Amino acid sequence: MQTRTIYKWGSPEVEEKLPEHTLKFLESQFPVDKEFKASFPKGELPLNPLKKSKLSQAVITKLKQIVGKDYVALDDVSRARHSIGKFYTEIYKARFGEVSDVVDVVVSPKSEQEVVEIIALANTNKIPVIPFGAGSTVTKALQAPKGGISLDLSRLNRIIEFNAIDSTVTVEAGVYGPVLEKHLNERGYTCGHFPQSFEFSTVGGWIAAKGAGQASTGYGKIEDILLSLTAITPAGKFESKSYPAASIGPDLFRLFLGTEGSFGVITKATLKIRKFHPENSAKGSFIFKNFEKAVETMRDVMQAGFGKPHFFRIQDPEETDISFHMSGLHGGKEDYFLRFIGYKPMERSLMHIIIDGDPTYAKEVLKKIKKIAKQNGGFSTGESPVNKWLHQRYSSAYLRDYLMDEGIRIDTLETAVSWSNLHGLWEKTRAYIKSHENTSCMVHISHAYENGANLYFIFLSPIDKKNEESSFVKFHKGIIDSIHKNGGSLSHHHGIGRMLSPWMEGEVGKEGLRVLSSLKKTFDPKGIMNPGGLLGLK
Repeated sequence: MQTRTIYKWGSPEVEEKLPEHTLKFLESQFPVDKEFKASFPKGELPLNPLKKSKLSQAVITKLKQIVGKDYVALDDVSRARHSIGKFYTEIYKARFGEVSDVVDVVVSPKSEQEVVEIIALANTNKIPVIPFGAGSTVTKALQAPKGGISLDLSRLNRIIEFNAIDSTVTVEAGVYGPVLEKHLNERGYTCGHFPQSFEFSTVGGWIAAKGAGQASTGYGKIEDILLSLTAITPAGKFESKSYPAASIGPDLFRLFLGTEGSFGVITKATLKIRKFHPENSAKGSFIFKNFEKAVETMRDVMQAGFGKPHFFRIQDPEETDISFHMSGLHGGKEDYFLRFIGYKPMERSLMHIIIDGDPTYAKEVLKKIKKIAKQNGGFSTGESPVNKWLHQRYSSAYLRDYLMDEGIRIDTLETAVSWSNLHGLWEKTRAYIKSHENTSCMVHISHAYENGANLYFIFLSPIDKKNEESSFVKFHKGIIDSIHKNGGSLSHHHGIGRMLSPWMEGEVGKEGLRVLSSLKKTFDPKGIMNPGGLLGLK
């Protein structure tokens, strides 16, 4: 079996490619040796043999009795596919046929009761369990250093209840984003949660990672959308109620947000939903003479009190410049006109806006944003840039595999930061990234708040021909250190996993780790749930 089927993003049938003008631009930016590019694996290599499953025949037999023999997989491809996510080094190594730290078996339950029985069996036999949604994690959360069971939740895919009176929907954890959104749209509603992984991620995964969608400025992150959940833990079943709000002590269901399977298995959730009227949406875009004025405009809007966009995005100068090249606008009449009126390449910054909801509200909010943007030197560029971005909002994820085929390293890190620390963090972290030869650093803001925003760093460079893995790990660590040292959180929406675990004590403190450890022992006394260095836990 070729390794591309294991690491590739998205649908097996879809392979995104870049137009010729874009490819020529990238070749000029990132010179890659032709012999190296030709020899670099593109997924054609076979998977290296994996370690044999350590589970006893008695356990395998019992698992087959619980879910049926067709839903217990021991083959190498299934085990490998369920043991890696989309972190850069996972994909890089998989291209050479290497997948280490693999699960012993993949089990696909159909019901919550089957999950209960699997967890009980695993707990009795002290077998690790790693919940699996759609495999889009970028934090090494699916690696299995202690082996065990990958609990594939894709068959827990029922939409249990749509409730228009309460504006809620109750679903099982394995429901994919497009399935949920189609169900709601047909009834005049939306979930409002659209991560870039939307097409290949699940409700359970959104909650486990504490994720955010591209319209989170208006609809909120998943913790703002979630009303209640059910989780199966080794200590028992946890189930909360779907109150709109309550003062009954701490919101215990929130303990499972962002825990990435380390406390238990999320099986069901009730989410808020909103009325869906896309025809009412107001769209706009602006270009500013610099990043600082674009950010000032965003902050003014978020703090003004007249409403806010649902989708609110700023591209920094380098991302704006690369967008001009990749879209074919560079050197065209629009580009030269913008230069003529003072919006210069590698200084200008592009902003995208969408406001949903009541048409009067949407138009009024956009009108007020236009006024603030104009005061800060923003030039209106209409709806077209927004529509172009929407067209590729999910398909652009496929380009990572294509760029690696071309010998180009591409990865991301993201953070949350207060407005007062944002520019310092942006400048210093960009400076660290740009200090490396032939490296581009694109940064955007895509989630805004009254008190701050996120920063999303995308970095590209030629793959190191000799020591790519060690070179990347050192470079990547330096970026995390820079972000954290300059006032940024370890993550805004990707989660911690094993990737960021070494920094957790610096983020939450020793007392914070003690609390997490105590909760882990409460829900999972024998330590079977996704063990091996997740969330800073031992």
